Amino acid sequence: MNPKHLLPVFLCVLSVANTAIAADAESDEGVYLGAYGGVGASIATTLQQKGAVHLNPSFSLPIHAKGSTSSSTRVSLGGAHLGYQWDRWNLGQSQWGIKPAVELEGMYIGKHSPMGEMPVRPRALGMQYVTVPLTAGVLLANAVFTFQTPYSDRIFPYVGAGAGVAFLSIKGSDSANPSEPGINHFNSDPDASASAFAVQLKAGFKAEVHKNLYLFTEYRYLSIDSTSYTFGSTVYPGVHQSTDDWRVKLGRQKYNLFVAGLQYRF
Repeated sequence: MNPKHLLPVFLCVLSVANTAIAADAESDEGVYLGAYGGVGASIATTLQQKGAVHLNPSFSLPIHAKGSTSSSTRVSLGGAHLGYQWDRWNLGQSQWGIKPAVELEGMYIGKHSPMGEMPVRPRALGMQYVTVPLTAGVLLANAVFTFQTPYSDRIFPYVGAGAGVAFLSIKGSDSANPSEPGINHFNSDPDASASAFAVQLKAGFKAEVHKNLYLFTEYRYLSIDSTSYTFGSTVYPGVHQSTDDWRVKLGRQKYNLFVAGLQYRF
């Protein structure tokens, strides 16, 4: 081949290579790490207590108290996530695009104390007030979709959903009845724990504040399946009749959460 004919071919190859290098340099694909904190509230849910009081060696009175927790209990939280984001998917010929990502996330919800007000059966025993000081650790796998819009190349809305497992711990629970002042019916063992399936939805905005560094803020709705716990029997010799261990069921825990944090893309 004539060397003169090689020059156009070489220039064409060089142009394609430069374009590929430039595209790779602008690629958004890669690993990112984020950390955040926030506040929110748990939504009212059902709460019930079951057991029995031993009136004498041959007869026990079954107890069943059922009601709901207070309408809103404030919570604080913190967490971190590790994710991988892929390059933009173009939406047709428009200037809109989507960047999909997956995340592994750990979140800790600090101590909060839902309190249930529960009528007792038999009704002659009045009202039971049960407080469950609760903390939760949640491990989630998320799918996240970040939108590129024609309105800004620094601010990006996103939505996401996740599923995983929650580990709940109750320490220092209390079951009180005004007819028996000073008695905690869980006094022999007021601590218990459980795990349950958890799901979340989230939506927010992130803004580039420095190269590869983003500030984000978002709303989350977190739902944790109902959980069951066993607390110790009532032990007040000479003051209160002995009882069975108490079984407590906490309904589905639902949280409205608002968080802010930083995310770094490697």
